[in-house]
Amino acid sequence: MRLKTRLIFSYCLITVIPIIIFSSVIIRRIMTERERDAIYDSDSQAVQACESIDVYIDVCREMVEYFIRDSIGDSDLDNAEELIKERQTDIMAAFPGIVGIALADESDRFIGTGMSRISRDRFADEKWFSKAADSPGKLMILNELGSRIVILDDVYSVDSYFSFVEGFYLNGKRTVIMINVKKDVLKTLIDSVSGVTDSFVFIVDSDGDIVYAPVNTVVYRLDEQSLLLESGSRDEVVVNGIEYNLSSRGSKNTDWRIISVISSYAYKRNSRIALFTFIAVALSILIMIVIISILLANSFNKPVQELIEKMRRVEEGDLSVRVDFKYKYEIGMLGRTFDDMLDRMNVMMEQIQTEKQRTLQARLKSIQEQIKPHFLYNTLDTINWMARGKQADDIVKMVEALTRMFRLGLSQGRDYITVRDEIEHITNYLYIQGVRYGSKLRYDIDTDANALKRTIPKLILQPLVENSIYHGIKLKKGGGEIHIKAKMEGEELLLSVYDTGAGMTADRLHDIREEITAIRNGGIGSFGITYIIERLGIYTQCDYDIEIDSAEGEFTEVIIRLRERGNYV
Repeated sequence: MRLKTRLIFSYCLITVIPIIIFSSVIIRRIMTERERDAIYDSDSQAVQACESIDVYIDVCREMVEYFIRDSIGDSDLDNAEELIKERQTDIMAAFPGIVGIALADESDRFIGTGMSRISRDRFADEKWFSKAADSPGKLMILNELGSRIVILDDVYSVDSYFSFVEGFYLNGKRTVIMINVKKDVLKTLIDSVSGVTDSFVFIVDSDGDIVYAPVNTVVYRLDEQSLLLESGSRDEVVVNGIEYNLSSRGSKNTDWRIISVISSYAYKRNSRIALFTFIAVALSILIMIVIISILLANSFNKPVQELIEKMRRVEEGDLSVRVDFKYKYEIGMLGRTFDDMLDRMNVMMEQIQTEKQRTLQARLKSIQEQIKPHFLYNTLDTINWMARGKQADDIVKMVEALTRMFRLGLSQGRDYITVRDEIEHITNYLYIQGVRYGSKLRYDIDTDANALKRTIPKLILQPLVENSIYHGIKLKKGGGEIHIKAKMEGEELLLSVYDTGAGMTADRLHDIREEITAIRNGGIGSFGITYIIERLGIYTQCDYDIEIDSAEGEFTEVIIRLRERGNYV
């Protein structure tokens, strides 16, 4: 298979697979979201309708309680008939859905507005009366009153209204208030919260009998299981080949259950439209990808073939060949790199010779640098013998200390020495400084045997001791002390320089800590700190810590912890 064909195939493959996976996920997500939307809308519609009905019933409950309280204060029914009728009229005017209000007691007294008594049968024989009278203070809702004694003045079918009844005592007599409300009120309440197409809400009581249902061909074809759907439950039914989602919510003020019914047809139709649209877009993208893949393969394959031809000529020995690509990006860079390679091949021998000369010069310079300390060391040795001849013991001691410092500093060209040699170097350095500063400088050195055997980069402690003297002891009135430690803590070597000098401010301490971090990350800083960190980085492969702490006018302490290269001498 040619490169161009492989490229086209690869481009299409790496794009088609994600599109297929992405399409599958999106399609499944769309179907899931649509189903979830249907369930959510059904639940939401049932909850809102239930809350609206409960609010209306709460208002009616307050109205009944208000009416009862006022009636109790008006003697008996005979003495307050006109006043009670006036109140009944006011309530019916305020609530257009109420079509009748009546009061009846166990003595068969009756006061009604919008309702009339058509029989002299005793109220006590009526189920609605005895049920309410036996439970005073409890508001009851009756789907169908079924009364043989009273009727509404206007003509209403018995299934077009429902009734509120509540019993109470009026002057020691059992009395019942009855309020008849048109079921159109329920329709108004439900329509006010219903905003989903292809849906409706109906109401059933605890026995599964329909309290209210809009006119449609679905509700009366639901089976008994759907009519008895528990509050908070959901169900799916199929009526006339259409799937419906049912959701039930129970009213807190009644034994009613509000059932929301939403057709899944609209959701599935929208899902299909979204699905077909997505497939069309995916196919269009796929066609565009194939076209773009062909163009990309051509743009990549052409310069590659040119480069292959040039390389064949180079294999035959023609080093004058040049690609001279005008392309940009990687393929152009490849051509330019090829041309550069040929240019460099012509001067490679010259570069090799130049590099050898530079190497020899670097080695010669290194030897010259070693000669300078040796010359100074030999000169100091001559001065030492001359001082001995003059019996200048103090000069002899100082020169010997300085000579030992240089001897340890040279260390026969070694970069690493033992802690014992480093401590000896510091001891000589402090002796010389002690001669200079006298009683102003006091010091002590604390080491253990295991620590003295460890190998470290040379001249690690000397810059720290020098800083303690020049930035600490020297600046403090009356001088101070320097404490040097070399201890082993487990497998960790601890080197510490502590002085009781001038210390430093919190800001200066922060700057130095930041400087240490910057140097460890490749930055630059003061010579002494940079020297120490660079040598420690090479020696320990960065497995080390430098800690610094200070308080202005009190102390400064620098701690170096080494955890690798436990070489012993």
